[in-house]
Amino acid sequence: MTNKFLTLILLIATTLFTSCSSDDDNWTPTVSTPPSSGGIIDPEVGGFNQPNRVYVDLSTGEQLAVRRDSWEIAVYNGSENRVFLNSALLVSAAELDGITDITTVTEATTLTSTLTLNTLDQNFTPTTVTVNTVAELIQGLPVGYLQYGDLDAGISFTDSKEGELTGTAFGEISTTDSENNVYIINLGNEIPTTNNGTINTTGDARGVMKVRVLTNGSSYTIQYAALSNTTDFSEITIAKDNSYNLTAISLTDGQIVNNEPMSSNWDIDFGGVFSYYGLQGNLAAGLTYSDYTLHNTLGGVGLYQITVEDDSTPSYVDFTYDNVTEASFVYNNRAVIGSGWRSVDYMSGETSVKEDTYYVIKDTDGNYYKLRFTAVESEAGERGYPQFQYELLQ
Repeated sequence: MTNKFLTLILLIATTLFTSCSSDDDNWTPTVSTPPSSGGIIDPEVGGFNQPNRVYVDLSTGEQLAVRRDSWEIAVYNGSENRVFLNSALLVSAAELDGITDITTVTEATTLTSTLTLNTLDQNFTPTTVTVNTVAELIQGLPVGYLQYGDLDAGISFTDSKEGELTGTAFGEISTTDSENNVYIINLGNEIPTTNNGTINTTGDARGVMKVRVLTNGSSYTIQYAALSNTTDFSEITIAKDNSYNLTAISLTDGQIVNNEPMSSNWDIDFGGVFSYYGLQGNLAAGLTYSDYTLHNTLGGVGLYQITVEDDSTPSYVDFTYDNVTEASFVYNNRAVIGSGWRSVDYMSGETSVKEDTYYVIKDTDGNYYKLRFTAVESEAGERGYPQFQYELLQ
């Protein structure tokens, strides 16, 4: 046996040994699970009222369905101190500038400065409204066509659809307590239970609360109370956990909620319902969508859309790893898919999948997939039953 051969044997043995974990004389080799090659997944959105947000990990093919009414706000676990709203529940929030004592705030509270905000009148004609009190502000908080705001002035009571940290309705939370104002939180809408033969996602209003968020940089303290409570408030303290993008809080139940997987364990969020304040034609209003899909930008997932317009663009079937364009991946806009994967005939109510559209994804593990939707309704024609096909590119 040659010296070179003995050296090779020793190198192999050393590699195997160092890739194993030891406990006294027992050791277990570390085995990497290969990523899923793809398949067909039916996200458990839940039907006509789309009650669930569904988080899908493409590399394992696993999904996690969570009731979209289980939380209202969530704190960010990264280096910045941010608060996100539950857009799937139509939650919105407005800051009370210069007001830091949560016990002093009621509907009768006068704002420190008058707000002039855009809205639409009952004829959907653009108009403005002057807001002087909390009660007047509350009138324009619910997400809907008449929602108050002013995009030119940077005033929006919802998080941006892109999901960037600077697009939250809450300003960045300061480590100086005296700089953190009270917010009025519109708690969104109930999930309706009546199946009227069509999609039905927005039920009765869930009311409002007042909230103040503090931080020391490594944890958050949430102060919250009913708007009528002028004597005390409740508190929840949450330590940052960078294994997760967000940690959610149920203000109505007063508890922390496990609402999404670890940030490295999901790629696509089938939120079903999604809302934000944005442009509709030339009008600004609160918009609500169904069948809405996001990707995990906070967790580093990249995605881009391909629309087949002619023979120069490969079809879904023909698209291969060699067709991937690295520069096309979008990491700063979670709503690239959005509702753009399906079409709705508003005269007939018929909904269908766009067959000329598919997506290329770079997941949290660095795997490349192509993905296309294959259904938006059940076989009986009921919304809330999406299906997609995906395939590993290698």
